[in-house]
Parts: sequence; C-alpha cells; structure tokens
Amino acid sequence: MADLVIENVKLSYGDVDILKGVSLSVEKGQIVALLGPSGSGKTTLLRCVAGLEQPYAGRIAIAGKTLFDGAKDINLPPEERGLGLVFQSYALWPHKTVYDNVAYPLKLRGVAGAQIKTRVARALESIGIGHLGARFPHQLSGGQQQRVALARALVYEPPVILLDEPLSNLDAKLREEARVWLRQLISELGLSALCVTHDQVEAMALADRILLLNGGVVEQQGTPEEMYGSPATLFAAEFMGANNRLPGKAVSVAPGAASLLFGDERLEGVPCGPVAEGDDAYGVIRLERVRVADGPGPNRIRMTLTAEMYLGERYELLFRKGDVTVRIFSGARIAGGDHWLEFPRESFWVCPRS
Repeated sequence: MADLVIENVKLSYGDVDILKGVSLSVEKGQIVALLGPSGSGKTTLLRCVAGLEQPYAGRIAIAGKTLFDGAKDINLPPEERGLGLVFQSYALWPHKTVYDNVAYPLKLRGVAGAQIKTRVARALESIGIGHLGARFPHQLSGGQQQRVALARALVYEPPVILLDEPLSNLDAKLREEARVWLRQLISELGLSALCVTHDQVEAMALADRILLLNGGVVEQQGTPEEMYGSPATLFAAEFMGANNRLPGKAVSVAPGAASLLFGDERLEGVPCGPVAEGDDAYGVIRLERVRVADGPGPNRIRMTLTAEMYLGERYELLFRKGDVTVRIFSGARIAGGDHWLEFPRESFWVCPRS
C-alpha cells in the first residue's frame, strides 16, 4: 500500500495555474524526487502535501488517511498531518541548543519528559551528532545544521518525511558526501520520503523514482535509469543530462526508429516524443555517448576539434562543423584538427522541436 497518494492536485494563484493536475504515489520505504526547473511547481506541490498551501482540487492521503480532498472540503492543518519537514533554510531556533531544537516537536505533542530524552538521544545518535546536543546552531557547520534539521523531522517518527532542497546550502564537496549519507540513512530507517530538488544528479543519487515537472504538469516519471536512458520528450532528454543538440529534419520515422537529416548527413536514431516524417527536429545525445572513431562509417560525422578542457578525471573536447558545436568526454587528450565522431544509433534521440 502506498504511504503517500496525490491525485489530480490543482492549485492557482489568482489567474495563474501553478499545478495543473499532478498525481503521484510514494510506496512505503521509497524515496521519490520532485525534479524540475524553477517555477515548475515542485516546491508548491511539497507545500500542498505539508498543508502550507491549499489546492482547489484533487486529493492527498497518507496511509489511507485523507489530508486534503477538494470535492469533500477536507483540508487538515499542518499540525494534524504528522509529517516530517526539512526546509531549505533548516529553520533552526538560534536561541535553542541542538537538544532543544530536536525536542521541540515532542514537547508540542505533549510527550513525557523521560521519553523525550530517550527519543532525542536516539535521533541524534542515528545521524551521528549525539555529541553535539549542548551546542547552539551558530556553533555548527552547515552539514551539522542540516543533520539537526533532519533529526528534528525524524524524532516523532513521521510516516513520510518531506525534504525541500535539503542539501542546497552545502558546498559542492559536502553535498556529495551528504547525499550518500542521507540516502543511506533513509534506507536504513525504512522511511518514505518526498524530496524536492532542481539538481538531476542529486535526484538520481537519492531517489528510487523521479517525477519531472514542467510548467505545473508531469513531464515524465520513472526510475532514475528510465528517466536518464529513455526520455519521453525533448524537455526530459535535455533536463536529465549533459547533451548535444543537432538541428535537422526527421526522416524515415517508424516504430522504434527515426533518422535525422543534419545538413547533408543522415544519422540513424530512435524517436523521442511524437516525431513525424518531415518535422523540424533535434538529434540529442549525451556527451559521454559520443565517440571519436578511426574513420568514416555509419552515424559518423567529420568535425574539427576547436578546444579542450581538463576536468581532472577526463577531458571535455569541443568539436565544430559549421555553426554547430559538439561536446564530448574523453579519457585522454587528442591531437587537434579534423576527426570522425560517431553517434551510436541506440543513444541518438530524434525529438520534435516543439
């Protein structure tokens, strides 16, 4: 049975539709990431689940308990929903110690003092900050503050935890470490989680499933592997990775196959979205899938190496043909000049431009 069910939720601000009928479910023990650009509606949807925003239609339920139902005029206040919520800003009380910040939700719920002490200690130990209980937020690093916010959300053992950009305030290296730790913690505790992020790498690392929002509607949803390897639209293909885009026209479109006429070159690929013969289209391919070949052949184009960037574990190479630039990753530096680039058919998506 799903821990969290969202059915056809709609919300508007005045005449502006923010959510246009969003549905999803979070199974017990599963992490679902809400992914999308700024303004796509992901944080608004999370706030609807938390009870901080009120939709005008749809239904939200947790473990069979209805939190919101537009048709039945049900809308439980946030304090009656029993959810754990971690804000982007952490929102810690600056004048309270770590212990008191984490204990606060239990005190609000009238939990006995002895039980509060036990549960707070358990929550702090579970996330590795048991020794910091007497400190104040200003005495903690960003990563430690993030853990305190998470402990406060976990201490009353909510059925679902809501995470709003939980790692966005950390520097790049600490973010990498924190997402590994956070994924492991959520899995070990058997939690169900709904996590908002705009970072597709973070979404793939944390989530069992991803829901990609675009303009208040669900563009695509699936496992990280499905979202990255089998995008359903041009938007999904380009949002979920670092890509090259080659403009042209779609030709020879058939089930599971489509070709792109790129200038005088013809590249075989697979359709992405409702592409038809003669459509203006883009060929889209991930940077890591383009290969430098040893000569002419199927799905190969001669292009000129114009620049290279050293990234540590690899090089990023820039090639040009006319006014089109193609970027690729390479394990080694290569000589300048003209080279043949291969665009493997199974990784080359032919997408309609509109």
